Amino acid sequence: MKTIGLIFGSTDSEHDISIQSATSVYKNFPVDKYKVLPIYIRKDGMWITGDYTIENFEEKNFPNKRELIFQFSGTNNGLFYKDNLEPVSIDGAILMLHGPVGEGGSIQGLLDLSNIPYTGSDLTSSAVCMDKGFTHQICEREGIKMAKYQLVTAFDEVDYSRLEYPCVVKPSREGSSFGISYVETEDDLEAALETGFKFDRRVLIEEYIPGQELSVGILKTKDKVIISKPCQSTRFKPIADFEEKYISEVQETLFDPPYSKDALEFVSKEGEKVFDLLDCRHFSRVDFFITEDEEIYFNEINTIPGFTDVSLFPMLMEQSGLSYSELIETLISDIL
Repeated sequence: MKTIGLIFGSTDSEHDISIQSATSVYKNFPVDKYKVLPIYIRKDGMWITGDYTIENFEEKNFPNKRELIFQFSGTNNGLFYKDNLEPVSIDGAILMLHGPVGEGGSIQGLLDLSNIPYTGSDLTSSAVCMDKGFTHQICEREGIKMAKYQLVTAFDEVDYSRLEYPCVVKPSREGSSFGISYVETEDDLEAALETGFKFDRRVLIEEYIPGQELSVGILKTKDKVIISKPCQSTRFKPIADFEEKYISEVQETLFDPPYSKDALEFVSKEGEKVFDLLDCRHFSRVDFFITEDEEIYFNEINTIPGFTDVSLFPMLMEQSGLSYSELIETLISDIL
């Protein structure tokens, strides 16, 4: 029976969200077909593993049982136990890492060097999709409609003559709405930029699009292709911040959004176009804005979207006829 590493945790702001996703994967893992080896990246960057149970996941408590290190040989598995330098016997890895570390290409590069196949997009695609500035440049060049924006690396680079209020300030390479600000007047802009620069040296100032958010789930493997119907994550605040996404109990998801058939079909097709254009692999969630008069703007793509039982991507797959455990099995089979 082949062994799959479940890699989760990380050193960035989405560490705890990663554990939540990994917990759901661990609960639903097809243990009748594969062995699972949990691999936890602590906040200090140490990689550890052990015979963790579901209680460890639910309590977010992973004792330091065996530390892991990388040694690259060119052809062999490059992940080793530190205490005796024996290779870690895994045949592939499921990445449940969100944010810059997990979706920005770093982990993908390490695993490529270690000759360990993994789920999700490769280094280049991950890095491009994580950087909202690059995503704007590539997608707009191909005619995909997005909000007007400025990309700045310092306060004195802002072109105030092009700004309209309200606007949105966000780090170029962050997730889960960390560092994002809704800016109503020029007086609020400097503080919003300061917040953004705490998370990234590249910050976007985007046109505010009034409306709701539609999301499409994309799954493309050698055995399955699913382009989901869009669902709506209802926005009750001007922007969907961290609290609204993960804490608020008033957040609602509509799997039958109140828009025309043409608009919804366009969003699904445009989602697939973005996925292919950015050379994504296996799965992604693609997010759009839609206004009351059905103007549609591509917002961003998530190459490792949330994977809890109530996260949008698994729910979109289930709405498309693929259960959570079947989804995991599909991803694993594509890397072996």
